[in-house]
Amino acid sequence: MRPRLAAVLLAVLAAGTPVPAARAQTAPPFEVIPRPAESHASHRLFWFTAIVGAGLVASSFPLSNEADRRYAVYLGETDVSQIDARYDATTRMDYLASGALLVGEGLMVTAVWLRFLHAPPEGNRLAVEVEPTRCAVSLHF
Repeated sequence: MRPRLAAVLLAVLAAGTPVPAARAQTAPPFEVIPRPAESHASHRLFWFTAIVGAGLVASSFPLSNEADRRYAVYLGETDVSQIDARYDATTRMDYLASGALLVGEGLMVTAVWLRFLHAPPEGNRLAVEVEPTRCAVSLHF
């Protein structure tokens, strides 16, 4: 019996409660702000530099092995006229392997910078603005 009595009392109270004046007036609807269009930046330069960098790093290992092989041949050379040519070939291959490794690592670092750290330019970054509340020249980073 008590739940029915409580329900009846609650219904009587809810029906007899006056509506405040503020709720009676309808408020203007919220301003609809359109969502900005999602622009997907191209990552072609990132992929190009990453693939070329990885290829150069990977190619430096066989070049280094070839330089080691040429050095072993140079150490075993007994012909005096061939010693200088073998040494030059060995150092040239070693420089080529080192250069491929360094340039490849540099390209990999550049690819990481392009993909994760560099913000694509959004129009003109240097703007001249004449307003009383702003500086005359504005440089955005």
